[in-house]
Amino acid sequence: MNINNSLPMPVDYVYQGFNLNPKAIAAIDDQESILYEELQARCEALALALIEKTEPGDRIALCAENHIDHLVCFIAILLAGRIWVPINPKNGAQLNQSLLKKSRPALALSDTYSEATIASYDGPRLYLRSEIDDANNIRQLIEKNRGKAFTPTSQTLDDSFGIKFTGGTTGEPKGVVQSQRNVAAVVENMQHLFEFKQTDGNLAVAPLTHGGSHYILPLLAVGGRQVLLRSPSPDSIADAFKNQGATVSFMPPTLIYKLIDNKSTHARDFDNLRHLTYSAAPMPQERIAQTIEFFGPKLSTVYGQTEAPMTITAMSAADMTKPELQSSVGKVCLYSHISILSETGEPLLTGETGEIACAGDIVMPGYFEEENKTKEAFYGQWLLSGDLGFIDKNGYLFLQGRSKELIISGGFNVFPAEVENALAAIEGIDECAVFSMADDYWGERVEAAIVVHDERTLDLPHIEATIKAQLGSVKAPKKYHVLEALPRNPVGKVVKRDIKALVENLDT
Repeated sequence: MNINNSLPMPVDYVYQGFNLNPKAIAAIDDQESILYEELQARCEALALALIEKTEPGDRIALCAENHIDHLVCFIAILLAGRIWVPINPKNGAQLNQSLLKKSRPALALSDTYSEATIASYDGPRLYLRSEIDDANNIRQLIEKNRGKAFTPTSQTLDDSFGIKFTGGTTGEPKGVVQSQRNVAAVVENMQHLFEFKQTDGNLAVAPLTHGGSHYILPLLAVGGRQVLLRSPSPDSIADAFKNQGATVSFMPPTLIYKLIDNKSTHARDFDNLRHLTYSAAPMPQERIAQTIEFFGPKLSTVYGQTEAPMTITAMSAADMTKPELQSSVGKVCLYSHISILSETGEPLLTGETGEIACAGDIVMPGYFEEENKTKEAFYGQWLLSGDLGFIDKNGYLFLQGRSKELIISGGFNVFPAEVENALAAIEGIDECAVFSMADDYWGERVEAAIVVHDERTLDLPHIEATIKAQLGSVKAPKKYHVLEALPRNPVGKVVKRDIKALVENLDT
């Protein structure tokens, strides 16, 4: 696929925002609200400090909660022309130690909450949102450099923007190199999808170290604001939409459920909402209907992965209102291309299930210092997603699970997503996950973990009979495990190996 060399540089989006209206509110958190002119002053001053402390091509780790200092650091790393390495404080110290060892940053930035999770790092450190009163506090560095002349470091579309680590749902996390081109393509995809305006405010509830970061540059580009929540609750989210200028947000399904199930929040609290986008996990059709009834026709979804961020495909809010499309992840985005490939790499026909492959400007150049794994991830120009799916006659993509999760039971292929969609359609089931267990007779047997509204009204025989009638005995789970919640990684994705370990422990 042809690449687009006319894409803007990510830094261009930043200065679009700085120049549109310097007196507009740029960001709000639980401690302060700042204007664009102040955001620019802080970002440029800190960028000067980062340039003094590091060399071109250096990596800078950033580990912090969602707040204005985090936003300033993210932008300053970009302006300085250094490589951003986001580290999620919710990962825990052991995983973060591994990520820091792999990425070898020249400098680490952390807030007070996150310090303990990167305690293993023994290189230079700067502190944000900290009471430390010395030259390692970014506020002091900002004041030292405030008002000095600054020019952003010149870069090209092929230069590295950041290194983001995969969620690790299927094994050891890999460092995905995301280029300036990748980031610009995602911004353009998102603007094409959502048509952000200067009056929009992004409510950042997802970590800025992960999915939440993708909303920074699109909102900056139009002069919108960031409303940053450290510990989102239904009441604080409602307040952000009522009183702080929030109009759009990206949330995992579990948080959306809390909003619509919470007795203290009401639909009128969200009159200012324009777009609510979910990702990271599927949403049952029953819950999609409830969400649309509560918020109105404002729900959309996006499909992507760290290697092709955020916008491989997307489902518009208008399409989401159509029941026959609610199990789809939408159509291909502006700077993305997809194909469905067989096991031998041949393109499959409409409606046939195979591995989803992606190409285009959003696709990573490769994994950090892992040439062999990079080669394994591609088939020619196509990034192999590891996801199974099919494209219908109208161009909508439907996921069918992970290729490594394909269950072969009694010689038949069972796609977990097919069983999960059938289970999710049963009233009373909040969440579900389908997986395999070793079996002497079947080779692999199908099992399911479910989370229900109310265990007192749980009717397992009805669930078993419904699924068996709909899918047949081979695809029907041989055993159901009722759990309080499905195990997830720090960015909200269900981890099936943890479910299997959990149910094995419960059975012993």
